[in-house]
Amino acid sequence: MSTRSFGRQTRAFLGGLLGSASAVSADERRIRATLALLYRRFNAGDLDAAAALLSADYEGLDVASGEVVRGRAGWIQRQRANLGPLPDARTEIVRLYVARDVAVAEVLNQGTHTRPFPLPDGGEVPASGRKVSAYSAEIYRFRDGQIARGTLYYDFLTVARQLGLAP
Repeated sequence: MSTRSFGRQTRAFLGGLLGSASAVSADERRIRATLALLYRRFNAGDLDAAAALLSADYEGLDVASGEVVRGRAGWIQRQRANLGPLPDARTEIVRLYVARDVAVAEVLNQGTHTRPFPLPDGGEVPASGRKVSAYSAEIYRFRDGQIARGTLYYDFLTVARQLGLAP
């Protein structure tokens, strides 16, 4: 199955699961605006302002690594680590589905590998100058107008291939 076909099937499934966008509530509009602002602030490099959109007890799970970040400071630390090898990293919401207090975002992540990329075993991949581009699925739960929980799923194999680490 191609990535494009998988993306269409995923969107169709989520659209059916989360319902039609025709009756969007004020809360859902606020959630959409908050996530757009989160990504704009990240792209501008203003991690403190982005973190202000999170609840004080925010918890984020990176499913691929199993890493859990807690609180605004934990989120900022994780984002700084993400920006290390890709300092020009940019994110873009491609599709966003919102129902009640949950948002599911399909996100395009791009950047240039200009600094060493740390590996889980403690090693690192030297800067390659290669551009990387990969999609992620991010699920957010909101509470009292703030992002209380985030779960991140991403395709690291695509990134590894683009960096020449996998066939």
